[in-house]
Amino acid sequence: MDYMFNVKDKYIMYDKKEKIRIVFMIQVASFWPSIESFYEACIQDDRFDTRLILITESSVEKVQMENTREFLQNNHLQYEIYSEELLKIIQPHIAVYQPPYDVSYRTPETLSIHTKKMGTRIVYVPYGIEIADTEDARLAHFDTYVVRNSWRIYTFSEMMRQEYNKYCGNRNAVRACGLPKFDAYYNKQFNLNTQIANRVKNRKIVLWKMHFPKIIYEEGVQLQVTPYLDVYLELEKKLINYQDLFFIVMPHPMFTSSTIPCELAKKAGELLSRLKGHENVFIDIAQDYRDSLFNADAIMIDRSAIMVEAAVCDVPILYLYNQVYTEKMTPPIQMLVDTYNKGTTIEDIEKFLNQVAINETYDFSERKIAINKVLPNLDGMNGVRIKENLIKGLEEEERTEIKLVLFGAGQVCRYYLERLHLLVDSRFKLVAFSDNDSNKWGEKINEISIVSPEKLKDIEFDLLIITTEQYHMQIKRKLVYELYLDEEKIMRLDYFCEYVKGNL
Repeated sequence: MDYMFNVKDKYIMYDKKEKIRIVFMIQVASFWPSIESFYEACIQDDRFDTRLILITESSVEKVQMENTREFLQNNHLQYEIYSEELLKIIQPHIAVYQPPYDVSYRTPETLSIHTKKMGTRIVYVPYGIEIADTEDARLAHFDTYVVRNSWRIYTFSEMMRQEYNKYCGNRNAVRACGLPKFDAYYNKQFNLNTQIANRVKNRKIVLWKMHFPKIIYEEGVQLQVTPYLDVYLELEKKLINYQDLFFIVMPHPMFTSSTIPCELAKKAGELLSRLKGHENVFIDIAQDYRDSLFNADAIMIDRSAIMVEAAVCDVPILYLYNQVYTEKMTPPIQMLVDTYNKGTTIEDIEKFLNQVAINETYDFSERKIAINKVLPNLDGMNGVRIKENLIKGLEEEERTEIKLVLFGAGQVCRYYLERLHLLVDSRFKLVAFSDNDSNKWGEKINEISIVSPEKLKDIEFDLLIITTEQYHMQIKRKLVYELYLDEEKIMRLDYFCEYVKGNL
């Protein structure tokens, strides 16, 4: 690794006498609910100078960005078009980024690292992807560039923060303040699209939410985690039998994307084409999914970013999954899903629809218990909490010393500790020693504890120095790939010696 970098991030200084300059970098309209109440809280607070900035140019992924400008205009949201010059003029203290996928959605000028290097603190609010607990999903949840580059990351509860603590190298940035997307359920009224309302005709509404056909790889084996499309094609043939129900079909924006395998894309296209022929079906591709979600009488859903929001709707839910492969969920999501009806076959779906049709009574007591554990912040104030947490973070950001961990508490470590004067150098604050030798755990060097490598997850540090030369790579491999510590914060001892002398 080239260590020609700043060990501590150099952010634009915040003066309490000035307004907090915050920009919301908008790309995907359907992600707006994940930040809406947070944005509104900032707009309504005189301590903030708040702006929406629309990123109009993307790199590879384009489907999800197609109607974002139209969405902003239709919702009377004032925005500016992104340019690097604009950011240099504003000099924002904070930039809120969405989505988390940097290089497939953004040009070099809009990458989160570029904005960060301009001195702006990156904030990320998940849009709802902390669902699956597969190896593939963990990368999407906890290891994207935006997540790595963030100054603050917000999640919905302490239970999910613990998942970040296990797998995210930037775990110290995570705060469990709740997610803004849940505020709308308590603070806003949603009305059905007029087109839909005119066609429903007093029938019960079933929201059928479909993820795009998703393929993952586990141990080199290709697996489809979403239900087989043949099941959905079979269901389409049965819909004529349910004229007393009205189906709002909500496909993922990438349902027929060119990024999915051709055979699956062809079947997905066929399914949508056939569904359009039914009088009791409406294909909902609106940018804001909440009008349909919060007016449904029942919900059928496979893996989806809104499967957590569905929990608070107090309606029957059928969770559909692949009959061959059951995708593992993160513990808090699994706790919610365990309270849903589940199905993999056409028979399971028909049973559910028949129960909805006859208005069968459902007991939601178990779901409410799970919601209280998983989603404790359902008071409509999540956006406000995030805003206040940002203010607190800026006001506390006064320390200048570099927090150090020395790994390898042996003779070499003790020699360089003294020789480099690390205990008296005002540039550094030694927060811990660590070692693989369990016999050393709990001992102290100059009143500073030697902790196990696992305990490093709970310690906030800026730089970790591996003081052993012979086993440097083995130790680094364990720290990065087993404990998920941030690779960019790990430095060799020889480089650190040069850094102390000012030669790096």
